[in-house]
Amino acid sequence: MRFNYSVIFVFIFSFYMLNAQEDPRVTLFPWMISNYNPGAMGEKDQNLNFTGLLRQHSFLMKAENNINTSNLGENNTTDNSKPTYDKIDGQQIFLNIDSYFKQIKGAVGITFLKDKNGYNDNIGFKFGYSARLPIRGGKLGIGIQFCFLNQKPSTDKYRPNQMDDPIITNAKQSESFLDFDLSFGLHYKAPTWYAGISGTQLIGGVRVSGAENFMRPARQLYVTGGYIWNLKTSVPWSIEPGVLLRSNFKTWTMDVMALARYNGILWFGLSYQLEYSVALLFGAVPFYNNTNVYLKGLEIGISYSFVTAKYVYKPSGSFGDFEVLIRYGFNFYKDKPLTGYGSSRHLYKNQY
Repeated sequence: MRFNYSVIFVFIFSFYMLNAQEDPRVTLFPWMISNYNPGAMGEKDQNLNFTGLLRQHSFLMKAENNINTSNLGENNTTDNSKPTYDKIDGQQIFLNIDSYFKQIKGAVGITFLKDKNGYNDNIGFKFGYSARLPIRGGKLGIGIQFCFLNQKPSTDKYRPNQMDDPIITNAKQSESFLDFDLSFGLHYKAPTWYAGISGTQLIGGVRVSGAENFMRPARQLYVTGGYIWNLKTSVPWSIEPGVLLRSNFKTWTMDVMALARYNGILWFGLSYQLEYSVALLFGAVPFYNNTNVYLKGLEIGISYSFVTAKYVYKPSGSFGDFEVLIRYGFNFYKDKPLTGYGSSRHLYKNQY
């Protein structure tokens, strides 16, 4: 027990200085927990799960160093009172596959990521393992992920404060940068609640190829939790609040979500990200009551975020973020039929 506490203590306090590239965020975070917490892999025991998510958004980046002829004064100097903005389109694509395996008493998962954000166009790959331990009516997942991130920045669009910045100069000589990293997480799920803590980019990125000091990944800490409140009504409704805290140890964000779910089939709700956006959520499990086991596991969801941050309401700015989620899972472990002879009171012993 003392060893376990020591591991958790070292894990939490092993984060220190960071810089640059951060993990992409999503509004529908309860469906993407295993992307930032490897302990959540295989949380649906005995199921093979596929999860895909597309996020589309844009934002404005101030371009103070741009010389725009429409902003020149009488002496051909830049009018700083009328700054120009670059509209940057962003897109994230996630594909996650994970499954629980009885033979190894745990889950294995892989994740593919395409992250086009700002002046970067990155491709990531993760694979990992999560041990699933039964504890007091729930399951504790202890997971680790090995992560590879290929960064492709548009270095010609960076505007350094110092001309001929050696880091930018060296980066321009490389077309891309490949980093290796680790993620670790603890995730506990009970029948009516869940909680987890995890860290990504734990070693700050081991540069496999490319300029050594350019765009290092930033360490991230995540704390998440949720609850399922089943209402005692004639119509089967449940209320499912959830929260996600995220920090890079210089700044932090918080997502709060509340869903209403009807009969396990339809769900809708609201989400709020502190100082950034308010989102509407809607989804369905269309074949929830279908007898076909290969259709029951299909789930779809969408979200639209109304961005409240002031900088996005400039001319040509973005007025919202859009996400589409598709999740599919099925149980590939079939129950063994009862076999045997004699009294029916003893048939149970043959089913395992």
